[in-house]
Amino acid sequence: DPTDERALSAFTRVAILTNRAQDALSWVKSLTMDTPTPQSKVATSKLLAAAGFGSDAVDTAKEACSATPPSAAACEQLASLYADSGSAAPLEGALGALRAVAPESAATQYYTAALAFIKGDAQGALEAAQKAIAVDASYAAAYDMAGAAHTKLGQAELAAQAFQTSLRFDPHDSTAYANLGLLALAAGDRAAARNYFAEALWLRAEDKTALDGMARAR
Repeated sequence: DPTDERALSAFTRVAILTNRAQDALSWVKSLTMDTPTPQSKVATSKLLAAAGFGSDAVDTAKEACSATPPSAAACEQLASLYADSGSAAPLEGALGALRAVAPESAATQYYTAALAFIKGDAQGALEAAQKAIAVDASYAAAYDMAGAAHTKLGQAELAAQAFQTSLRFDPHDSTAYANLGLLALAAGDRAAARNYFAEALWLRAEDKTALDGMARAR
């Protein structure tokens, strides 16, 4: 059933984790070509991004987010792409669309935090991340954002706790491992740093933060 959102989301996630995005993309496109749905467009956008087709991923997410009625998942995906690129102005636009559809959601609070962080407002990012956690205590990315904000604020111990909590909810979070590696490196624990960076690279071989960190840790 190509309209089964949970199945499609899980399939997409596994494809990305196992570096099969290109294969999965072909399958999703062929399955949903005649009856594209917001769910299939979100999956297609995620797979395009994972396969290295960033511009196409954005175009697909834009199309789904601007549909009538708009899809919260599509607007969330568009915000995710802009947040990953560090683009404040486009993220602000996507966040506006997301707020219109799901003003109280954890995702809306999370991308509010991401926007604040990109703009250099670590305290604002921390407060918005905490609001996201209050809405959904299992939202792993919100703990990553809180950890990044704590790091910027010079609160290393709180940052480490936040990244460890993120891993409790998402053991495949390469970002959390990479950031824990940076904290260990800053504390002078090169062995621990190497272990964290190795975990990050096992999950995402092209993780630049982990690659650079591993080189420094050696």
